[in-house]
Amino acid sequence: MAEVVKVKVQPLNEEAFKPYGTVLKQKQPIFPEVEPGEGRVAMELLRAKRGSSNHVGELAIHYSYNQTFIPIKGSMILVVAPAPPKVGKSEGDYPVDYNKLAAFVLEPGQAAFIEKGVWHGAAVPGAECEFINVTRKNPGEGTSDQFAHPTQRGYVETVDVAKRDNKVIELEL
Repeated sequence: MAEVVKVKVQPLNEEAFKPYGTVLKQKQPIFPEVEPGEGRVAMELLRAKRGSSNHVGELAIHYSYNQTFIPIKGSMILVVAPAPPKVGKSEGDYPVDYNKLAAFVLEPGQAAFIEKGVWHGAAVPGAECEFINVTRKNPGEGTSDQFAHPTQRGYVETVDVAKRDNKVIELEL
């Protein structure tokens, strides 16, 4: 049986979010980056619906770009773990520090910028959330599916935490 990792959901807070990225503030710009030759910065408008449970089953990781989530209708929960050291055959082999896993509620108009290499996943606490995703895209690539099934995008690694680590991430709302 998988070990349940409970993560208390907290409001987005600049100090608490610092190990994972930056909270956008007035008069302090944030600069999205994509490694040279690795696609371009893109913005997309996405809609996600509430899942059937308070569990987050997959975490994504990517080192070729940073990413920003900005809800505009409804709230979203961003689950994050610090960027691990680059060890192993692929990013999907990199360890998740479950002791430093955190979850933040992003309200409409807030923006959370995650650094390259930060493990991340998302959930919707209400019926649905419409949000802006500032991400990386290759020329000709369409928009992401709901909270992504990034496995369809070769530059994003996703990990099913139950299969790989025998863990279940449970959000405490």
